[in-house]
Amino acid sequence: MSASSRPAFDIISHSPDQTRAIGAHLGKVLPRGSLLLLSGDIGAGKTTFVQGLARPLQTGDQIQSPTFTIVAEHSGTGSDDRPLSLYHIDLYRLEGDGDLDSVGLEEYLSDPDGITVIEWPERGQGWLPNEYLLIDLQTVADSKRNLRMIPCGKCYVDIVKRFRVEVLGNRG
Repeated sequence: MSASSRPAFDIISHSPDQTRAIGAHLGKVLPRGSLLLLSGDIGAGKTTFVQGLARPLQTGDQIQSPTFTIVAEHSGTGSDDRPLSLYHIDLYRLEGDGDLDSVGLEEYLSDPDGITVIEWPERGQGWLPNEYLLIDLQTVADSKRNLRMIPCGKCYVDIVKRFRVEVLGNRG
């Protein structure tokens, strides 16, 4: 990942419910065509974050880790009530570029009405575009997590600014 070493925004979650709420706030400001990369150890809360992200996208689905299926597609609607797809991709089980060929990553990334979320993005570095929002989740304590949002590309800098206003209002 070629993300800047200076994060645009750090936020602490004190519980899985707060991690979902943070994801939901981001889901409210995330435009179609966005790419989120979620990094962090096993159990850091990546899928929990996606569960929250899916709420304002009105997928109505039970979001689970796609570790064994690699890709989970969820249909929903955006704030404009138009159909939207949430692509939840987990690259953990992939071992090389040949495995990535079979996923069809380019198809998901090129959907203008989709939001793509990739867990374990370091396993697909050669396939990923230069612009994205990296969210690094780190365990601080048993249920406490630090979420560091690092934008790569102007549109993602703008997304983080809108997220900051969504969460903090005029205090941020």
